[in-house]
Amino acid sequence: MHERSANQRDFYRVDCHVMISHCAVGDHVPGARQPDSYFPDGEHFNLMRELRRMDHDASHLLHALGEKDRNLGAYLAHLNRKIDALTRHVAALTPEMSRGSEQVVSLSEGGVSFHAPQPPAPGSVLAIRMTLLPAWVGIAVYGMVVAAGAGERNVAVNFEQLQDADRQIIARHVMQVQMAEQRRAREGA
Repeated sequence: MHERSANQRDFYRVDCHVMISHCAVGDHVPGARQPDSYFPDGEHFNLMRELRRMDHDASHLLHALGEKDRNLGAYLAHLNRKIDALTRHVAALTPEMSRGSEQVVSLSEGGVSFHAPQPPAPGSVLAIRMTLLPAWVGIAVYGMVVAAGAGERNVAVNFEQLQDADRQIIARHVMQVQMAEQRRAREGA
């Protein structure tokens, strides 16, 4: 565990807005159960997540088609924006969104630090569901609580058994947040 905590600092961290929910699942990662199965409103979240994954998987095709035929590329990009609008609407209907669980977290590929009114004990395993904003990309992961206490971000979690697709989503989000921060710094200077 100590070695993993030391490696945690190998990842770039950003402060970013997310919608986050968590559920304690015990002291070890359940083998056969997916983390999103711990949340009762999973169908909305799964639909939103699947739409985003399909969008990501097809993005290179959209780009290639746009290079060959500008009109077709523009039309498909328009359809994509329509689907994005529907995704945001579906996301707004989920109970997680209406509870107002949006907060600023510290996020990296290795873990997340966030605020919990009743922090779980260090060593406990959580099912965590996050929607990365403003992209509305959802991920569900397991995480091990490495620190808990008082304060703004009172729970620190290392991700456990993170799937490659979710790691890539987090890495891309961290990079986008970092680029936006750099852009704001250049414009403000």
